[in-house]
Amino acid sequence: MFGSLTVAKATICRALDTVSPVPVSTHRRPGIPVIAMVAFLGALLGSSPGWGYRFYRSFDADSRVPRSDEARRWSDAVWGPGDTLVWHVLDDPVWQPHFSGAEELLPSVEESLDTWTRVPSADVRWRVDGILAGAQVGLDGRHTVSAEETEDFGGQARGWSRSRGGGPWERIECDVVLSTDYVERLAQSNDSRLNTLLHEFGHCLGLQHAATTPTIRWDWRWTDSSIWQKDPQMSYGRDIDSSLTEDEVIGASLLRPAQGWQRSTGSISGRVRHESGAARFVSVHVLRNEGGRARPGVQVFTDEDGGFLAEGLAPGEYVVWIHPMFRHDAHPPLLSAGAVTDARDMLLTGRHRVRAGQETPAGEFTVIRDRDRR
Repeated sequence: MFGSLTVAKATICRALDTVSPVPVSTHRRPGIPVIAMVAFLGALLGSSPGWGYRFYRSFDADSRVPRSDEARRWSDAVWGPGDTLVWHVLDDPVWQPHFSGAEELLPSVEESLDTWTRVPSADVRWRVDGILAGAQVGLDGRHTVSAEETEDFGGQARGWSRSRGGGPWERIECDVVLSTDYVERLAQSNDSRLNTLLHEFGHCLGLQHAATTPTIRWDWRWTDSSIWQKDPQMSYGRDIDSSLTEDEVIGASLLRPAQGWQRSTGSISGRVRHESGAARFVSVHVLRNEGGRARPGVQVFTDEDGGFLAEGLAPGEYVVWIHPMFRHDAHPPLLSAGAVTDARDMLLTGRHRVRAGQETPAGEFTVIRDRDRR
């Protein structure tokens, strides 16, 4: 007998500010009382908004730093290690007039799922299995992609989780709902515009929003001396294409690790302060040092006390780049909780060596709060 069941909806293309429970429909499963639907972006069930900003949090533990072992994962009974999660596209009239039918969506959905599946260090096995007729979006044991008339610019990932007797929360279902605006753009694009689908499937996997890299330009190109990395799929950045960044590859691998992968990685931890206290919810990029050049790495947020932890790092040398959030669309709970947005960027050239199976302490860093935000 399960304890309570909550329905958690992560809205992607317009940020929801609320965490208050609202009534749900009367749909019920035998023996599982449906209690509340919670809209969440970062804050889950009253926990700190900073705790779950790399992953959705499984439960409220003592540690304030979001660790992967506290992440909300899929129930083994629904999608266990080595299992394949099956998706369907709903036979929805909203696909028209942009598509002749739901079948035309199958290639885009399949490619988006395959992008996550191709991560070699992650056990992400899911596929689309055709069209599902006569179904509605809701808690019904099926994972679907559909469309609806909404004001959202792109889409939503709607996930359902359960807790057994007050224990860790487990994901048991996820549906992706695309806006008609996105459907129209998807139909008109030559490159399939997969970035929204990739983003929503990332939420269904268990990833939260990332930070936007501050120096990205539309026409940015990599150079050998560049330390900048493109915006990840899980941010609202402008430099997104239909691929995954190192940050998302590692995030997916921490949630669903391939056999033996975690034993081959280490982590870096530290703390960020300013002159009068903790630097809350600033972005910390841990960048690989390759021959004196900083290459893409992992991005995490500091917590309420300024602490951070970057996991899943391959052995080697790393440098730390600290900066505030530069685009706030996806992070209203962090802003309302006192995120530091006026700190100067800090690129720390001191090298930190990561070893497999070990946590490397990077120390404590102090940022200056006088950045001109106008």
